[in-house]
Amino acid sequence: MKNFVAAALLIVWTTRPSLADQDDPCANYGRVLAYSRTSDAATATLILREPKTGAEIEMKVPRNFVGIYGNLTDGPQCQLAFELMWPQMTAGGLAKEDQKRTRDRMMGDFPVWRSLTIDVVVERKPSAHWFVPNEYCFRRGNSRELKGRPFELRALDDGFGWGSHRQIDGTYRNMKELLPYPLNEANHFYFLSEDTSQMISVWCSKGAPRCQLHDNFAGFLTTTFFNAEDLADWKTYRDAVRQFLAAHTVRVTPPKRPIESGFHSDRKAPFGVCMRELGAIVGADTLREMGVD
Repeated sequence: MKNFVAAALLIVWTTRPSLADQDDPCANYGRVLAYSRTSDAATATLILREPKTGAEIEMKVPRNFVGIYGNLTDGPQCQLAFELMWPQMTAGGLAKEDQKRTRDRMMGDFPVWRSLTIDVVVERKPSAHWFVPNEYCFRRGNSRELKGRPFELRALDDGFGWGSHRQIDGTYRNMKELLPYPLNEANHFYFLSEDTSQMISVWCSKGAPRCQLHDNFAGFLTTTFFNAEDLADWKTYRDAVRQFLAAHTVRVTPPKRPIESGFHSDRKAPFGVCMRELGAIVGADTLREMGVD
């Protein structure tokens, strides 16, 4: 009996949230992912802190902008998530569900839905200037790169097959046959620039054609979900989202500590060769830290 009581007390003690967990907005991840769309126009004060770099932003946003996977409670957040009508950049919470998509595009001979909104997520993750070159060089060593640069983007195919889509007669066609170039040839895209503030990466699904644009805002990683057929307009999406975030940000604490790469590579390996090719972007200090200078 004593052993049973001791075991029960141990379980209770170990399962109680610590004070640190109670102060961590990511401790209760179920709350973070709560369905929270609303038409309420009251202002929410949202704070995002990045513990590794010390970066912090505070935003004041009407609650009707806060999308699914967002939060409606004032204060520190695990992430910020917004739903916006495109291209108006108005609050998604003001529109009814049947106003957020339209069935006006074809996949072969089958009509499919197109979203009229974009989703923007600001994650509690740091974003450093070498992240995009690092990802590009890693994938280039394992992917096929297109010779051309569609829409000014370096395009890579990861080698996985495209999905299939149902047609009116019940048969299925490979989406590689149905999608336009470059979506039928590649699914990872990168804009690399010596002006590192302009760099982005884009990943597009080989199934339902939807893309994710990864960018940086005030030292935080941001992701914008948009329709793949608009890939040519990636700069428009990048700039519009940056302007939206800046317009609603009332306080910014820049990163206080740099993000170190934490790994090393053989300078003769494909990754090392690629990173040296991008030395003007990556920087001598980062190359030296990675052991590829």
